[in-house]
Amino acid sequence: MSLLRPIVKRTFLVAVLIASYSLASANEHDSREAKTIKIAMLHLELKYADLDHNAQLIERGIELAAKYGADWVMTPELALTGYRFDLKLGTDWITHGPDKYVQKIKRLAIKHELIIFLSHLEGINSETDSVEKQKVFNTLFVIDRSGKIIGRHRKINTIPIAESWSTAGTEATVVGIDQHKVGLLICADAWPTTHAQRLKEKGANIIVSSASWAPGQYGPADTWEKRSLETGLPLFVNNRTGLERQFDLRKSITAVSYQGRRLVSHQSPDSQVVIINWNLPENSLHSRSNHIIGLK
Repeated sequence: MSLLRPIVKRTFLVAVLIASYSLASANEHDSREAKTIKIAMLHLELKYADLDHNAQLIERGIELAAKYGADWVMTPELALTGYRFDLKLGTDWITHGPDKYVQKIKRLAIKHELIIFLSHLEGINSETDSVEKQKVFNTLFVIDRSGKIIGRHRKINTIPIAESWSTAGTEATVVGIDQHKVGLLICADAWPTTHAQRLKEKGANIIVSSASWAPGQYGPADTWEKRSLETGLPLFVNNRTGLERQFDLRKSITAVSYQGRRLVSHQSPDSQVVIINWNLPENSLHSRSNHIIGLK
């Protein structure tokens, strides 16, 4: 028996060392994996002023993003209504706070354990405001994996005439997601240097933006590259596609820009899901594991 004790002891020590090494390797692997965020951007062919159609399209996009293992899902600006919805629908139907469409997306966030950036409308009534005079905001909701709205950004740079229905927001918004501080913008909020710079000052380490921004004379040009260079932050822009009245967005770009360069530039005439694997805090693109999937 005395001869066996050293052997048993050595065997036990080896087992402990192997287990410790395996645990350390697993933790190191988890740590590496935690740095990589799989972001799905829904580049959608939206139907003008048709909330039910667009809601179904978004839901299919979220389901597909979940199938490919996405962590975050982004949507274009005014993803449920289209851009000039007001010409057909007006604004009287807009509810106070999140409506039934937002509630449905919240349930999908819970089902698939996703962070979802949903761009939609939000009505706010104060005690002194009547329903007819309610403020309507172009809002980017941030919905967490438990279905809770953990942040919202209200578009600041509203466009005269085209967005006359919209009350301008007052502050660029940063929201904490996992270990990251995410800055939020909507479309033309990226045009001046002010808002992106303010996000950096607030500690953001990545910026995401919904957009409904057509190319051409009033297009974004190199706006996103400039903001990414000035701030030193990666900028993810989820644009859209399709025709809306005389508004042609079929060549609009969904993009990722960093340090003044456009790393991803996607356009398509029909709905597609663009999945990007991004490493934070190294700020690097894992190109071999990115996908572009058609959405029918």
